[in-house]
Amino acid sequence: MIKKIEGLENNLALEEIELYDNRIRHIENLSHLHNLVFLDLSYNRIREIQGLETLTGLTKLYLSANRIRKMENLSTLVNLTILDVGDNKIRKIEGIENLTNLTEFHAAKNKLTKIEGLGTLTNLVLIACQANFI
Repeated sequence: MIKKIEGLENNLALEEIELYDNRIRHIENLSHLHNLVFLDLSYNRIREIQGLETLTGLTKLYLSANRIRKMENLSTLVNLTILDVGDNKIRKIEGIENLTNLTEFHAAKNKLTKIEGLGTLTNLVLIACQANFI
């Protein structure tokens, strides 16, 4: 099981990373991977969304089944088309108002009490918010 994201310093051409189902606690050591378009960190132990701000080319981000409580530090990821934060501990949809390229937003199995903050996301074709407190 991988516990830390490391050893990718020289892999500048990477476009896709799949590190799901590990024991990663922090999103780190990825800021130099400017060609990254796909990142899957689902099924880990991540508590905060951080360290992604420079990955502006990302189009697909999967963070499901972690321990995330707050949607934060996503505003620079304007090229995202798919964002999956399902099965976390998120109470409020926030910080994604300017991700206008989003076509899919997955936030099932969280602690949401209402759907909000999606009004500017006019390209959405799928919103998955089942198994919340809505």
